[in-house]
Amino acid sequence: MELKELIQRVETGIQQSGVNPEDARSGDDGQWLLLRNETPIYIDAWLDEQSSPWNYFLFETDRTVFQITLPFCYAPTLQREAFLEEILTVNLNLLYGKFSFNSRDNVVVLSYRVPGSSFKSEDLSAVIDGLSYYCEMSYHVLKDEFNLKRVLVEGENS
Repeated sequence: MELKELIQRVETGIQQSGVNPEDARSGDDGQWLLLRNETPIYIDAWLDEQSSPWNYFLFETDRTVFQITLPFCYAPTLQREAFLEEILTVNLNLLYGKFSFNSRDNVVVLSYRVPGSSFKSEDLSAVIDGLSYYCEMSYHVLKDEFNLKRVLVEGENS
C-alpha cells in the first residue's frame, strides 16, 4: 500500500466520524489529533523505512503503518510494579488495543496498530470508541488503588 492511499483512508474515516480532517491535522502529513473528554487521541500513518525483528514478516509487502494512541495516565511511583502487572493482565481482555508504557515520559498509553493495508476507514470510529471506553473504565477502576493522574489537554471535545 502507498502512504498516500493510507492517509486518504484515514481522512475518510475522520470525516465519517463527524470531524473535518483539515481541523484534525497536526504536525507532518500523516498526523492527526482528536479530543474526547479532554483526552488526546493521536492518529498516525507512516511508512516504515527499515525492517525490524518485529515487522520483518510484512515489511516487504506492506511498509505502511496505522496507529491510534491515547495517553492513559502517568505511571504511579508507588506500587509501579503491581500497576504494570495489572495492566498487562488487563491486556488479555482488550479488543482493538493494548496498554504500553513509555518510561522516558512516564506515560501509560492505550494503542492500536495495524499494517496500513489492514486499516479500513469505516473501522476508525469503532476503534476510537473502544480505546476511549477502555481509557475511561480502566482509569475509574484503578485510579484510587494506584493514585493515578490523567494525561489531559484542554480544548473542545470531539
